[in-house]
Amino acid sequence: MKRKLFPYLFAGLLFVGIGFFASSCSDDDITETAWDIQDYEVNASEWSWNPAKRRWEVVKQMKYIDEFIYESGAVIGYVFLGVQNQDEVQTQLPYSRSFLLNDGTEFTETISYEYSFLTTRVTFYIQPSDGIQDTAAKAYYQFRLVLIW
Repeated sequence: MKRKLFPYLFAGLLFVGIGFFASSCSDDDITETAWDIQDYEVNASEWSWNPAKRRWEVVKQMKYIDEFIYESGAVIGYVFLGVQNQDEVQTQLPYSRSFLLNDGTEFTETISYEYSFLTTRVTFYIQPSDGIQDTAAKAYYQFRLVLIW
């Protein structure tokens, strides 16, 4: 009697498993992903010193952002380094580089960004580790923000 029940029990479990698997693969689970690419140019003359944060800043209007992207999406920043069509590279922000001065001291410069969906603005900044207002840091940069949601 036990031997006759085993094939029916096995077939029943297999049938239930296939039914569960088939019902869990519905189109309702698929979420489409969208993105937006925003490019920004910053001229050397646009940078202004923020004494409270001890960094160079430039504020730009974002082309698009909303609360959903801010809370549930991602904003990834990049800076282009080098000369386009020659040695240009795109690197993710924050980007840090160190400098060795003639007197043997070293400092680090960090280029990064912060943004707000409330003001729909992005602030790009150059922050020296020593907090000194070095006007040589003000340079032309091309930035890219990639918004994914």
